[in-house]
Amino acid sequence: MICKGKLESDGSLVFESNGQKIISHSLKCKEKNSGYISPGEMFMAALSGCKILTFSKVMKFYNLKFSSLSVEVSAQVELLDNILDTPFKNQKYNEIKTIYTLKTDVKKEKLFEIVKLASKFCTVNIAIDKSIKQTFEIEILE
Repeated sequence: MICKGKLESDGSLVFESNGQKIISHSLKCKEKNSGYISPGEMFMAALSGCKILTFSKVMKFYNLKFSSLSVEVSAQVELLDNILDTPFKNQKYNEIKTIYTLKTDVKKEKLFEIVKLASKFCTVNIAIDKSIKQTFEIEILE
């Protein structure tokens, strides 16, 4: 697997993998609510995307039907001291909460099993420090 990141002259950050491109303007993020994604938000987006893909893969493996899947990831983040002599703050993730929302006839108990299994092979999830508490909820749409 190869993923290449490139900083364009306009400040865009372009990621390329297997011929697909993702363009982010995260380096243009200078203030809150600027409309551009921060590095922390980019990490959360990667985690959400990974959880969507692995959940979908496990559901398909067990031949379980679903639609309208969304995965919301939120984190309780604590800003710490500055990193060396820079104005940038260390961040400590205390808790990560994931909410799976989908339409399905599958019982909630089975969905809990699916989420737990999918979490074991979501590569972004595996990389998270084990001391960070992770919780999840499942919401079934009608």
